[in-house]
Amino acid sequence: MNTPEDHAVVMKPADRAPAGRWLAQRSLQPELMDDPGFADPVLHAHVLADLAEVNRFTRTHEPVLRFLQQAWQRRPPREAVSVLDVGSGQGDLLRAIWRLAWQQGRTVHLQGLDLHPHSTQAAQLATPPAMGIRFLTGDVLTHRPAEPVDYVVSSQLAHHLDDAQLLRLLRWLDRHAAAGWCIADLRRHWLPWLGFRLLARLAGWHPVVRIDGTRSIARACTPAEWQQLLARAGVAAQVRRHWPFRLTVESMQPPGGQARTEPAPARRRVAGERLAACKPPGRPPTDRQSRLRGGELDRGAGDAG
Repeated sequence: MNTPEDHAVVMKPADRAPAGRWLAQRSLQPELMDDPGFADPVLHAHVLADLAEVNRFTRTHEPVLRFLQQAWQRRPPREAVSVLDVGSGQGDLLRAIWRLAWQQGRTVHLQGLDLHPHSTQAAQLATPPAMGIRFLTGDVLTHRPAEPVDYVVSSQLAHHLDDAQLLRLLRWLDRHAAAGWCIADLRRHWLPWLGFRLLARLAGWHPVVRIDGTRSIARACTPAEWQQLLARAGVAAQVRRHWPFRLTVESMQPPGGQARTEPAPARRRVAGERLAACKPPGRPPTDRQSRLRGGELDRGAGDAG
């Protein structure tokens, strides 16, 4: 089994390959964090914390937040909604969604699902209990939501999956998201592949983040490849480009559309009886305050990686 120190230094020839030739097709080179031997909880938390910083610096969550904001505008202002984030990592996207809902005075029920139990633990530690976000461990491709879900979102998960798994994910989303779904991911291109290497070094992010960042870009799909996947999956959705070198694959039910899994009255009953209010008094905590409350993001502890 690889040790944390091994993960910090392992590089393959593909990590140094000329970007243009290397990115002509999607890479299948696995990321370090996807290695089953990547099991050190302190290192895992350290890397997730750095990835959350990457997401903030590159404004990763804005396309998903715009999607939800547009979707919520189609609903009554006080209507409760549920959102499931698959591949939720440290939970930073869900905390951003919580703040958006707080600003709009909307009640939301938020859940995160991640394959790795260390991610679930890190997300729980980094998230204030007052937000009422529930984090689960499981595989999205076999997950069966216990209750109907209005919106399913996924950020930076897709490039971890191969084409066969992406086809299953698209069909899963189309089957389980009652009102709409959004995949946000990287767009494969030589410029971010080169630029991220420099940015990560200047920012001092963990070596695992530096290596996996370029591997992630190399594994990502282009808009044309996403269109092909949608056609193969038999799923209707829009592919949109976003700056910087991001894209979303989006599907939204028309206003008044009916749930795919349960009739609307059942969803509204769940919303009325089980969804926790997410509007505590005072101002919403910033992500920095969330991390401080989490406690596990002590940089001294992270040095073990």
